[in-house]
Order: sequence, then structure tokens, then C-alpha cells
Amino acid sequence: MKSSTNLQIYKFKKSETELPLFLSSIQAGFPSPADDYLEECLSLDDVCIANAASTFLGRITGHSLKDVCIYEGDIAVIDKSLKPEHRDLVVCAIDGEFNAKILHIDDLQGIRLLSANPDYKPIIIQELTDFRIWGVITFVMQDIKNRSRDWNY
Repeated sequence: MKSSTNLQIYKFKKSETELPLFLSSIQAGFPSPADDYLEECLSLDDVCIANAASTFLGRITGHSLKDVCIYEGDIAVIDKSLKPEHRDLVVCAIDGEFNAKILHIDDLQGIRLLSANPDYKPIIIQELTDFRIWGVITFVMQDIKNRSRDWNY
């Protein structure tokens, strides 16, 4: 079995940066020159962070979530205050190792952790497994510019 997606965990630090937000929507391009004004400034913290005290960042390593477009090097925003639910992307501690997986809760089969890559088998949580859901992934930041070589256009 191939290894799971692991994480490097970082404490969230509030940003002082505010970025301009265009009043008009962007239709897979640039706004019209007539819309050359801004509605307001927006902090990414306001978009991605609901509870700063319980938010951490994790850098994804591995390829087990590639079919949900989460890749090695991406940064996951992890909220420890959220109650994990069926189908959430979660960060788990399994036998002391952090992993990012899809939570699958089933009344008959119990808890399974699924990958989004057919090369990785589900992790079935047994009674004696040292297992803890550490937090729920709420956002993922990606370096799209450096990924353009992967596109076939």
C-alpha cells in the first residue's frame, strides 16, 4: 500500500494585508475597463478563517487527494473547532502521524478514511487504532502559476 497524504502543521498568524476586491465579477478574465473601481478591501483572513484561535495551516505532502484537486505543496486551512461530519476533508492523527483524508461514517462499517486517488486503499479505523480527528479542512490554497506546466492547453 502506498503511503498516505501527510501534513506539516503551522499555527495561523493573522495577516495585516488587505487586497482590493473588484465590484464586478470576473468572467474568467479581467473586468471591463468601465468597472475600473473597487468595492472595498478584503482580507483573506475574513474569507478563509472563521475562528482564528482554532485555525492552523497544513502543507500537503503526497498524492492521495489528487482527484479532489488537492496536490503536494498546497496549503490546507484547518479549523479544529468544527465538528467533523460525513464526507468532510479532515486532518487525522493515526498512530501519531497526521493525514488528510475524506471522512466516511457508516452505521454498519464504522469510520473509514478515504483517499481521492485509486492507488490508495481506505483506512479502516479499528477499535485499537490510535485515531483522533484533529480538524476539518475548510479551504485549500494553491500555487496555480507554478502548476501551469501540468495543463495540456
